[in-house]
Amino acid sequence: MPYEDDDQVSRAIYARMLERAESFTDVAVAMGVTTAQIARVQEHLIRLRLLDPDAKVPVDAAATLRLSLEESHRLLDRLVEQHVTAAAVARSYLSLPVRAERDMDVEFFTLDEMATRLARRITELSEQAGHEILSMHPVTDWTPAALAEGLERSERALARGVRVRALHAQSSFSQPVLRGFVDRWTRQGREVRAAPVVPTRMLVYDRHTAVVQADPADLGAGALVIRGGGVVRSLAALYDNCWMTASEPKDVPGSSDAGALTEQQRAVLRMLAVGAKDSAIARTLGVSTRTVTRVVGEVSVLLGATSRFQAGVRATRLGWLD
Repeated sequence: MPYEDDDQVSRAIYARMLERAESFTDVAVAMGVTTAQIARVQEHLIRLRLLDPDAKVPVDAAATLRLSLEESHRLLDRLVEQHVTAAAVARSYLSLPVRAERDMDVEFFTLDEMATRLARRITELSEQAGHEILSMHPVTDWTPAALAEGLERSERALARGVRVRALHAQSSFSQPVLRGFVDRWTRQGREVRAAPVVPTRMLVYDRHTAVVQADPADLGAGALVIRGGGVVRSLAALYDNCWMTASEPKDVPGSSDAGALTEQQRAVLRMLAVGAKDSAIARTLGVSTRTVTRVVGEVSVLLGATSRFQAGVRATRLGWLD
């Protein structure tokens, strides 16, 4: 039986279900409705609340209309109430002065002051820390002098029983100078992790004082020292979240450059990531199993992986296979 549109089919099926007390499926099949149209019509009737989604039997249209009107009235009542509430807040409370947090203080340091006054302030805050120092470092061209200075500060803090944690951008671990300090940090007692993305440069002391870049995208914009208040607690919570999802240094490859990969190496890595065996990879790429074994060895060394699957996982984590 031909029908011009889905709405016509819906009305015909619904009318027959009411007339003969048949289920939706039985009626649709008896009327010769196409499979594709059956799915659309069923969804349409359920959306109109004229078809029980579980039993696939018709629902009385008058009852459905009554329930819809009742819900509309309740919704309208809530909207009116919300409007009255919003108007009252805007009229009587929005203009009231807001008291700033009494225990919060913000100090700005220009780029010229960061190597002098700010550096001294950071040393002071490190010496005063009582239980925790958190540091977050985006990609940086590290120098041995800067790393050694931080090593000395953390050594003194750790000697007092302060927990020291450092979160670095994963790509920074491709720098030999940073790699050289990792073992010294861990032997010292500092906790170190790496994250694919580090949002900004930040230091947090005892969850009470924070040093952050004024603009995460521009180191030259200066820095802020924030003391007290919910802002510092929020920054510490941001740090905790980044820390939980970060990797141990041993799990970070010595190089973060995927540009040196050949297409063959990249294809092998993709299949390693899903657990494919050498024989299956060889068949897919049209090469010998010996060639696949050689390529697996090459990428494993590049990634510092101790297993085939780990090589695939690390490549995926670094975004080499995107």
